Amino acid sequence: MGQAPYLFPAGSSIGRDNLVLHARAARHRVEEFSGPLSIKTVISGEVAWIVQGRPLVVDPSSFLVLSADEKYSMNIAAERPVETCCVFFAPGFVEQIAADITSPLDQALEVPPTTACGLPYLSALHSDRDRVTVRRVRSLADRCARVLAPSGFEEEFVDLGSDLLYLYKCVREQAGRLPAARSSTRQELLRRLLIGREYMHCHASGPTSLAEVSRAAGLSLFHFHRGFTRAFQQTPHSYLTQLRLARARHLIETGSSVLDACLDVGFSSPSAFSRLFRSRYGELPSQVGRKLARSGKNFKSVSRTLNA
Repeated sequence: MGQAPYLFPAGSSIGRDNLVLHARAARHRVEEFSGPLSIKTVISGEVAWIVQGRPLVVDPSSFLVLSADEKYSMNIAAERPVETCCVFFAPGFVEQIAADITSPLDQALEVPPTTACGLPYLSALHSDRDRVTVRRVRSLADRCARVLAPSGFEEEFVDLGSDLLYLYKCVREQAGRLPAARSSTRQELLRRLLIGREYMHCHASGPTSLAEVSRAAGLSLFHFHRGFTRAFQQTPHSYLTQLRLARARHLIETGSSVLDACLDVGFSSPSAFSRLFRSRYGELPSQVGRKLARSGKNFKSVSRTLNA
């Protein structure tokens, strides 16, 4: 990988402990690995994790949740190093938090403890346009690398586990809004909608039609549009636009020009891009660039190390 990944805590093991894997590399390959429940984030660049033959493209405005024993591959081959930070949970850790949250206190005092419950729906690529989860994971990785707050490490994992359960609750609500009477039908429809949403993430930088997305999801154009709008409470076009704007903002914040960011994320009209950007963030993309210039930061010229 060029640099060894930074693992915290030292001596921890994937599949046994709660841990953080923080790495930066231009070349890295993983083949058909299955581990515990995990959160995959990308701090700089983008990475495609391959799950069930589908590329799930993660960038700084999204994160990927993979269930325990779910096989995945990845093949990083980039011109510039990409930086990733992955959180691996100990087996049953999040599931036990879920059981505790949904159980009365007297049951929590029982010995042996109650059986942990499963978490269907959760494994998916999720948008993080405001980068709440990505920043939380990055902050944890930075502090672990410096060992600034070792006593708070376990608490961070409890909080991250609770965040996943809130996300799980939101996904269940999305499924509940779908126009189907049977639970099994709603689950299958949500699964296909998520595939379509993942397709949008993978093809966000180029021309993407509703017909292509619905075909990838295995649904008719009408059923995909109606289901997506009901489940996620915005149209596919609105979701794709916000996804592109979030990626553009990150590019500008890390040193790209406004025009380059506009074109890189798939907009053809700089004026329309600026108008949409301002509507979403309350400021023009050029204002974000000027703030970056005033701060004296140019992230493209900064050579980061794993222990910095």
